[in-house]
Amino acid sequence: MEPSLSARPQRHGSSLFLWKSFARSLRQFLNQTSLHGLKFVGDSGLSSWERSFFLGSFVTALIITVHLISNIYVKWDSTPVIIGISPQATSILKVPFPAITICNMNQVQRSLVANYREGSNESALLKVLCESGSWESSQTEEEFSASNFATNKLKISEFLSNHSQSCERMLLFCRFSAVERNCSQLFQQILTDEGLCCVFNFQPPEYLYKPFSNNNRNLTNADGFESVMWDPESGYPAQLPPKYYPAPASGTGITLGFTAVLNGEMGEYYCSSTNGPGFKVYFHNPIEVPKVKEAGLISAIGYETNYRIEMVRAEAVPAIRSISRDGRQCLFRNEKELIFYRIYTRLNCENECLAAFLYETCSCIPFDHPLIYSNASICSMVDMSCVRRAQRASNRPGWAKCRQKCLPSCFDINYLASGFSFPLASNDFQLANPLVESFNKSYLSENIAVINVYYRESVYYGNTKNAYVGLTEFLSNVGGVMGLFMGFSVISLAEILYFLILKPLVELFVWKRSSHVDSESSLKHNAFGIEQSQSADNPSFFHSKELYPKGVSPGAYERGKSMKGFNYQ
Repeated sequence: MEPSLSARPQRHGSSLFLWKSFARSLRQFLNQTSLHGLKFVGDSGLSSWERSFFLGSFVTALIITVHLISNIYVKWDSTPVIIGISPQATSILKVPFPAITICNMNQVQRSLVANYREGSNESALLKVLCESGSWESSQTEEEFSASNFATNKLKISEFLSNHSQSCERMLLFCRFSAVERNCSQLFQQILTDEGLCCVFNFQPPEYLYKPFSNNNRNLTNADGFESVMWDPESGYPAQLPPKYYPAPASGTGITLGFTAVLNGEMGEYYCSSTNGPGFKVYFHNPIEVPKVKEAGLISAIGYETNYRIEMVRAEAVPAIRSISRDGRQCLFRNEKELIFYRIYTRLNCENECLAAFLYETCSCIPFDHPLIYSNASICSMVDMSCVRRAQRASNRPGWAKCRQKCLPSCFDINYLASGFSFPLASNDFQLANPLVESFNKSYLSENIAVINVYYRESVYYGNTKNAYVGLTEFLSNVGGVMGLFMGFSVISLAEILYFLILKPLVELFVWKRSSHVDSESSLKHNAFGIEQSQSADNPSFFHSKELYPKGVSPGAYERGKSMKGFNYQ
């Protein structure tokens, strides 16, 4: 019981000493601080109402300061990023010419499907290709089960590859950067949502898809053009071969752009993906798989169409990496790993989300979607009813949550095309292109289309994402408000820390240490028979002038019995 009874007065004495020390330091702080108005609050020469006036003024200024700082913080937190025009122009020589995907709207060649009889598996597949809208709305579950769709194992991808117009037959003439090129070496066949198409200036599968990344295929074409890795964030490699693709343009205008003569082969039309003949042309990033069905531009047969390209480039400064993804609303290349694609883009991410949703719903993945699972099968005719139902707008909320995580890339390139067309010659006169001139005028107007793709400007200014209010600007704004209303500075913070925290704690520590030394000295004197009362009057007893500016009463040494002996004058 004795230790506990003696410890309680000691704790009470420490608290009392700390409070007294804090009060003295507070008065000293008020007299010496650089904060506006507080000197008058601590000035004992002023009357009470004067001191109250300055105290009220200081509190009012403090409230206004806190309100303004909260507004600055809300602005900093809610608008972390600002999009502005890049101060540096991007030359068309440093970025790839847009990848061009061309699709004949004729789904299959008439001569290749004319012999399929009604009721066969092939005719059922043709019905899906050519009457997709009416077939989807008219087929009920019972009708689908009763038809041969339920047992049809044909794959649409294989059927299109074998029955659609090939690139060799579609592309008759190609010119790029004022040099005539072999179209079969420029273009490669690709299956899209529009069917079998031909794509130019597109990255090979080895650079786009993870399952193909270990292929040892020779990526140099017959013209000697070597494929190189490119993405919007890293750009081209430092060391480039003499000829490479995806290739940049050589300059502006039709002559230094891309020109192609297309053969629609109207005699082979069986069914169109739209309400007439022609071609769909889609301009896209070389690292993104084209989605032609909804966004492709129409090139009519019998017309020459000029597409003037404008490049839209998105950039970001490295400083915004410290901002959260939701705050900056974009992703750098290495911040999100995709399952199938090697390079992240929002479109690639959305394609994987839809593929995952379709696989979860129908246990297969359509041919025009990424094969994200190695053990997944490509959908055949038997799966088409499920796929069409899953793709309806009413079922899309099922994969909307996944799409919300597909933020735009911080570095990206898009191509905007403005097209205008004019009819091809119907009379006999000399034309600029010898191949076009060689055609019969009737065949020319019924089967041929010409497209020209070119840049309008040699440089473009991108959109740059930057921190709207950085840490430096935030501190400057806060410091300006606090300095204006309160005269606050970093030195003021040091004054508060010293006078109201450090100084009272240090004095408490020194006081406790001196008390401990006095107790040990008392015990030594008692061992030689010296009375405690004599040691209290001993002139060697240490008292700090800082701690006891007005001295200590002789009874202070009896603190072990009672802590009421301190008498601060």
